[in-house]
Amino acid sequence: MNQVAECIVGDEFGCVKLMAFDDQLNTIKEGATITIRNANANVVKEHLRIEIDRWAKVETSKITVRSVKTSRNLSDIEYELVSVKV
Repeated sequence: MNQVAECIVGDEFGCVKLMAFDDQLNTIKEGATITIRNANANVVKEHLRIEIDRWAKVETSKITVRSVKTSRNLSDIEYELVSVKV
């Protein structure tokens, strides 16, 4: 059975929604400080999400984050696809 959770991650500059799956949920817990490497930022239904795929890595961090600025949630912004002529 697959597990999935939508989480809010961030630091003192802002935050964003993160999609976490299965074993990643052992590391990503409420109040935990984590480091994410090689993740993808995708726009899903016009809203930004970070997804940790099989090439990305999430691990516990020793860095201290004093606070998370939830008032600047980049996932709350509605993005729109714009065509560009090259």
